[in-house]
Amino acid sequence: MKRLLIALICLILTFTLCACNSTQETVDPIENIGETTSLNQGSQNEIVGTWICDDINEKCYFIFEDNGDAFAKWGTSTVYGYFDFEDETNLYDIDIPNFLYNEYKANIDGDEMTLESDESSYTFKKATMPEVTIKAPTKLKTDESLIGDWQSEDSPECYRFNKDGTAVITDVLNYATVDCKYSCSDNKVTLYYMVTEEQDGSRELEYSLKNNILALNGYEYEKVE
Repeated sequence: MKRLLIALICLILTFTLCACNSTQETVDPIENIGETTSLNQGSQNEIVGTWICDDINEKCYFIFEDNGDAFAKWGTSTVYGYFDFEDETNLYDIDIPNFLYNEYKANIDGDEMTLESDESSYTFKKATMPEVTIKAPTKLKTDESLIGDWQSEDSPECYRFNKDGTAVITDVLNYATVDCKYSCSDNKVTLYYMVTEEQDGSRELEYSLKNNILALNGYEYEKVE
């Protein structure tokens, strides 16, 4: 299960910073993102906040919220996870796919935190997540036929195109997203995103629409109602 999940995230995020046994179940490509996880009472608040870890990636920010949600963020990409404090073992159970997925002992000294498991040790420092603005052309040309949510039975990526020129790519299991802007021209859609807060990127895909089937990036998509 873990290997397949990581493979899915790798596919959606190969064009960003992350070189990142589930069935192809049909899910809403956007609605379930970031669902709140129940959290045990204990010392969980010790790690709540935003951290950065050079041991993992100096451009990736790790965010732990007091409701048990956890995220890895870089540029306009996000991987969603959770964490919980286990009172009996005095360990944090952290699951941010492709980044942290184990039980960790947390040692916190001021603005520095060390997470140690039986397999690894990471040192984090308190940080502030910077504002990230997508670098894209001033005038974005949208296509009315693209507006909406699209999902494929074969592709691990789902797409949402909005009227205002913004878009979201997510994996079919809703564990990772990339926020984008997009522009259409000559049956091609160009997606603009940020690899980091400073480095921009883009991805051009050919598309066509026939009989309510969207052919995009070599896959056939249907609109999610």
